[in-house]
Amino acid sequence: MIHSISDYTIAAASGSAAFASIKEIELIKDEQGLPLMHSTSGHAIFEGSWHDTPCRIYCPLNHAARCAAERLSAALKRCNSACLAAHRLLTKELIVGGTLCDIAIEILPKGATLRSILDQRLTPTQARTLASAWIDCAEELGSLNFAHRALNSSRIIVREDEQMTLCALHHSRFGSPTDDNKAVVEITFEILRAAMPHNSLPKVEDLLTTTDRTTLCDSLREIIGTAKVKAKKSDDALCSHQRITRKLLDKVDFSQREWIDIPSEDRIVFRCGNHYGYLDMLNNVVIEAQFLNAEPFSEGRAVVETKDGFGLINKLGEWIITPEHEDICWSAQYNIATVGGEHGWALYDSLGHRITPYYDYLGDCQENRLIACRNDRWGFIDTRGFEVIALRYDDAFGYENGRARVILNGRPFDIDLDGLEIL
Repeated sequence: MIHSISDYTIAAASGSAAFASIKEIELIKDEQGLPLMHSTSGHAIFEGSWHDTPCRIYCPLNHAARCAAERLSAALKRCNSACLAAHRLLTKELIVGGTLCDIAIEILPKGATLRSILDQRLTPTQARTLASAWIDCAEELGSLNFAHRALNSSRIIVREDEQMTLCALHHSRFGSPTDDNKAVVEITFEILRAAMPHNSLPKVEDLLTTTDRTTLCDSLREIIGTAKVKAKKSDDALCSHQRITRKLLDKVDFSQREWIDIPSEDRIVFRCGNHYGYLDMLNNVVIEAQFLNAEPFSEGRAVVETKDGFGLINKLGEWIITPEHEDICWSAQYNIATVGGEHGWALYDSLGHRITPYYDYLGDCQENRLIACRNDRWGFIDTRGFEVIALRYDDAFGYENGRARVILNGRPFDIDLDGLEIL
């Protein structure tokens, strides 16, 4: 059963008594004595500890989040990697109003986030060591066919053994290992710039001409090895535009804003009280703090939450999809959004037009195909909204390398992108 954020918060306020079987969890509370919580489009997330180890409790806010947690948990059971935080779905565990509800728990390793480490003063040697550890982690993730849809340095934990582990796995999926190649490069460069800010690095786009993760990682290792500390140019060597920009930045008071994420497309999510908005690169407010939750911009679009529901905005804060929905997942790669609400799930284009009828469930887009379900029958639609593979299967799973596993009359088999059985 799915509940609201307030339902989960009230239940969690009772501490360990809120859980049916696990009693070792201690939830972190705020100054008012309420559980420390934040939300995404699909989950209410509580911070806590389990056997003195940091953990997070994920409570699904809609059916799609529940299904995604179930699939992720099942996939992780077959994966034994220290690069991924322990993440398990616990059925009938949280007691909400006398009802037992499903939750997901993520156990975090001891250590510090990569973001917090980069905020400290690093030497070039330390930066190279961190970057090399990150590349090793990224290469292993590629071998696991694992991709994190919202990968950044705040979601990477540097463990006590100096290796790295990804957390916030509710943003991830198996089967699309190249989806986060851009983030892999950007994080590598972020590490290097923390100690060598004036080093000339290649353009991110130039490194994305290959989709092979091993080849990409080899290129990044070569960049790490050749990165050098370069002297900062004198004021006399700066062009007029650079001097003006520098003077402007020197006047910006960055201490007065609480940044929530790294800059993305010249926009920075910030928090004011209990609401979120967006800043520009000079710390000016361009979209007022009016949202209950806000995600970074990608291809000029961002998912935000209001008291009326989730919506999609452009960089001016104008509504592309009005905030009246239970969940929205924006796919910048395909310029489409899967939108869930009281009528079910539908596909929208980048201009906010609904291009499909309503379904009981729509999955993530993989290889231009989305899993669709209506009346317990599963099939696939494409990014234009066409039903390219009929909804006739008992179950269906995402595409990988041109093939997807389906189940019909109890028999599992693979199909190609046209729906033909692969023998």
